[in-house]
Amino acid sequence: MAGPNRYSTLVSWAKVLLPLTALGLLSTLFLFSRTPNPQDALLFNDVDIGQLGSERLLTEPRFAGILGDGQPVTLTADNAVQRMDDPNRLQMDRVETDVALKDGQNLHLTADRGAYDATAQIVDLDGAVNAQTTTGFQLISDRIVVALTAMEMTSPGAVMLRGPGMMLEAGAMQLTGPEGQALLHFTGGVRLLYDTQN
Repeated sequence: MAGPNRYSTLVSWAKVLLPLTALGLLSTLFLFSRTPNPQDALLFNDVDIGQLGSERLLTEPRFAGILGDGQPVTLTADNAVQRMDDPNRLQMDRVETDVALKDGQNLHLTADRGAYDATAQIVDLDGAVNAQTTTGFQLISDRIVVALTAMEMTSPGAVMLRGPGMMLEAGAMQLTGPEGQALLHFTGGVRLLYDTQN
């Protein structure tokens, strides 16, 4: 009489062993599982749903244009928020502005924050505003307002101007007039230090 079929025997044992193995794996899941910790939950940013519906967020926006006297200007920011109820206004963070001057020089402005009014063509920079020219002049202030069409720049608060061989401090500043005839007007306790050796 022939011995038992090996294939049939293997299938019979598999029918018993495989369910037992699966049962053993499931039991280890329950034995070694931990109680859920609320601190391990996924973190979500606090989002104001109403704000999402009333604002548009732009990430790393870049704007380019031409000023009234033909000078190209670019403005970049880490992000900008445009309100749905007033699309002509932008609130920006970490703002950088570059203006190419006609004499081949460049004006570079940076600020922590900025607001742009497209209707009035005004950029309002505040929070550690720093303006530098390629000729070596640096202007530092807490706030600078730039009127793009008139090319006027105003600092309503204290300013410090550094340049080759000089340093000037004042309570306020205003720059007016077309390029080549621009007039800087300092007020509010002006103090000038000049190095005659330079």
